Amino acid sequence: MKIVVCIRQGLDGEIGQFDACAYEAALRVEGAEVILLSMGAQPTKEFLERLTRLGASRAVLLCDKAFAGADTLATAYALGKATQKLSPDYIFCGRQTLIGDTAQTPPMLAEMLGFSLITGVMEIREISESGIVCQTRNEGEQRAGRGTLITLERINTLRLPRLRSKMTEAQVWSAADIGADPQRCGLIGSPTRVLKTFENQSGKRKCTFVGRDELDAVIEKALAMHREKTCVAQETSLETLERVFAVGEAPLGFAKTVSRDVTVIELSDVEQLVRKIREENPSAVIWGSDSRSKAMAARVAARLSLGLCADCTRLAYEDGELMMYRPALSGSIIAKIKSLTRPAMATVRTDSGNVGDVIVGVGYGVRDELDRVRAFADSIGAELAASRRLVDNDYMPYERQVGLTGRTVSPPVYVAIGISGAVHHIVGMQSSGAVIAVNPDKDAPIFEYADFGIIDNF
Repeated sequence: MKIVVCIRQGLDGEIGQFDACAYEAALRVEGAEVILLSMGAQPTKEFLERLTRLGASRAVLLCDKAFAGADTLATAYALGKATQKLSPDYIFCGRQTLIGDTAQTPPMLAEMLGFSLITGVMEIREISESGIVCQTRNEGEQRAGRGTLITLERINTLRLPRLRSKMTEAQVWSAADIGADPQRCGLIGSPTRVLKTFENQSGKRKCTFVGRDELDAVIEKALAMHREKTCVAQETSLETLERVFAVGEAPLGFAKTVSRDVTVIELSDVEQLVRKIREENPSAVIWGSDSRSKAMAARVAARLSLGLCADCTRLAYEDGELMMYRPALSGSIIAKIKSLTRPAMATVRTDSGNVGDVIVGVGYGVRDELDRVRAFADSIGAELAASRRLVDNDYMPYERQVGLTGRTVSPPVYVAIGISGAVHHIVGMQSSGAVIAVNPDKDAPIFEYADFGIIDNF
C-alpha cells in the first residue's frame, strides 16, 4: 500500500500541526510505503529530509520558479500532477495549514485526481488496499475505496526520530518533470489575487466594565442587544453585483451586502452545482464555512477552474467587482482579494454547527475551576467551549476547542472565562453577537474584543 502525505513547511521552519497528524497517521499504517510530497523553495528540501528520519521511504519536493505565487487552485494542480506520477493508493493531508488557513487545497486535489474525499477525520478505523473506514468530526463514520484522500484533525502527536535513524535524500521535481502546464502553475495559473494586506483590527469592541455580581444581568442585557441587532437590516451599497447565488441559508446575509438579486440554492452534489452555475452564470457564488460547504466549494472551484477565497469576514462591492476580505497568517493580517474568474466564489465565516444562545468559553487560567464553570453553564443553558491550551493539556476534548485550529462559532452571546485573548482563539469567536470577558488581568487582550468586561476571578 502506498500513501502520499502532502505537507507544507511553516513560517517557523517546522511542519504544521495538522500536517504532522497526517504524517503520523500514515506512519501508523502497518506495511505502508509513505511518501512525503511538498512544494516550496530549495531550502524545503532539507526540511523534508529531516522528516524522512521518522519513517517515510521517499520525499519529493516540487521546486520551480513556475510554481511561485500559486494560490490554492494552482497548488492543487501541481500537487495533482506529481501525485499522478507517484500513483498512491491513498493521500493523507492535514485539515489546513496555518499559513493560508483555507482548507481548500485537499478537496481541490481530490477533485482533480478523481479521488474520493473524506474530511475532518478523527480516527482511521480500518485501512487496506481495498478501502478505508474513518470516524469524522462532523459526518460520523465514512467509508470509501482505494483512491481516497482524507484530511485529518489534530488527533495524534508526531513521533520523534530514533537515535540512529538516517535521512533519505529528497527528490526535486520541476514543472517539466511532472508534465505540468506552466500556464496553470504559480501566479500565472492562479485565478485569485491578493491586492492588499493590513493588520487585523477586526473584531475589536468598546468594552464596558462591570462588577462580578452583575454577570447574570449582563448576559440578559447582551441577549437583548443581540435581538435588537438582528432586527436591523444589513446595508447594501447603492450599486451592487448582478445575480448572486447563496449556497444554503447560512451565507445569505453576506450575499445581501453585495447584491439585491440573491438566489438561495441547495447544497447538493458537485454535478448538480456545477451544472446550475454553468447554466445560470451568476456573478458570484457565496458558501458557508461548515465542513461540507467548504469541501464542496473547493471541489466545484476545481471542476470549473474558478478562484475561491476562503473564510471571508467581509464582502464588498468596489469598482464593479466583488472584493473579499479574509484573515491570514493565523489571523494576524487581513488580506483583500479579488477573483479573476466569473463567477467569483467565496466561503464566508458562519457557524460551524448548531449552537445555543450562549456559549461559555473556558481558558487554561480556570482549569482548576472547571466543575464550577460547568455548573454555571448548565444554570444558564449554555454550551461549553475551550481554548487550545486547555485542550492540549487534556482538560477538555478537542471537539470543544474554538479557534484557528478548532471550530468557529458565532452565538448571540459568548462568555469568555479565563481566556487571555490570543489571536488563535479570537478568530474562532469574534463574530459572536456580544462578548463578555471575565479575567483577573486588567490588561488581558480579550477585553479589546469584549462588549462587557469583569476584572475578577471566576
